[in-house]
Amino acid sequence: MDSLSVFESKFPHAVRAGGAAVRDLTCRPGTGPLRGRSAVDRAQTDRAAADRAAPAVALRLLGPLEVVAGSTEVPLPQRKLRQLLATLLIRPNATVSSESLIRDLWGDQPPATALSALRVYVSQLRKFLVRHGLDAFCTLRTRTPGYQLTVDDRVLDTVRFERLCLRARERADVGDLEAAAGLYREALALRRGPTLEDLRDGPALAGAALQYDEAWTTALRRRIDVDLTLGGHHELIGELRRLLAEDQLNEGFCARLMLALHRSGRSGEALDVYRRTRAQLVEELGIEPGVELRMAHQTVLTDDAALIPAASAMA
Repeated sequence: MDSLSVFESKFPHAVRAGGAAVRDLTCRPGTGPLRGRSAVDRAQTDRAAADRAAPAVALRLLGPLEVVAGSTEVPLPQRKLRQLLATLLIRPNATVSSESLIRDLWGDQPPATALSALRVYVSQLRKFLVRHGLDAFCTLRTRTPGYQLTVDDRVLDTVRFERLCLRARERADVGDLEAAAGLYREALALRRGPTLEDLRDGPALAGAALQYDEAWTTALRRRIDVDLTLGGHHELIGELRRLLAEDQLNEGFCARLMLALHRSGRSGEALDVYRRTRAQLVEELGIEPGVELRMAHQTVLTDDAALIPAASAMA
């Protein structure tokens, strides 16, 4: 199971939020007028347009926690309130027990006053949502044995990210690679930095942040695979060099850089990239390259295009 599939299984609310409608959404840039298209196509286009017409409210986790009303960021300066909001937002529409929230906010040794303090923070968060007109899109309710944050899924960036990635995979599966690339780019652009980089203290937030970051990286690899299949190897070289410089032991980025260089007639450089990465893996981790990197190496050595996976297979 790949990273994004794990993400889907670990955070099923992001998929359930849209139900069957999410699975049916398509994006077909460049299509002509609706006249003459099937009723199914028209319905899919209408759903896609409605999905994009998000309200002027945004709850953002893909980076530092950010709450936006209109075009203005609404500050929530108290750290415990930020932790509470984020902890509820990673489980939208689910009831989270008070016990779980206390553990997430104070750790394994909470103060004796933790429950009463939690109630105060919940009351303050409710007032914050109402004061800034956010309660129409984000409602905090008391639900035994704890609390439930009901969220309009159009305003939560993690849900939007997941929907766009699902639609991109659907388009790639049917060979509409240009649409898939566009959808992946739209999804990737939602990230403003490491997920919840300022709120990774508790186990739930730390785990969710790592999972969202890995899902973003998986979507990035899929977009690069689509671009490679579309023949964008020349344009990808600079981006892949930067990505590999930032994460020198990332075999996936190394393999893709090798393929982009090889297809650009720079096979010698591709083999040099392999040698450097292999040396680092052996020296720093004591391991040989994995299957993906070895496969790219063999592709360059033999000039065998059959060894280069299609975008749909790599996605």
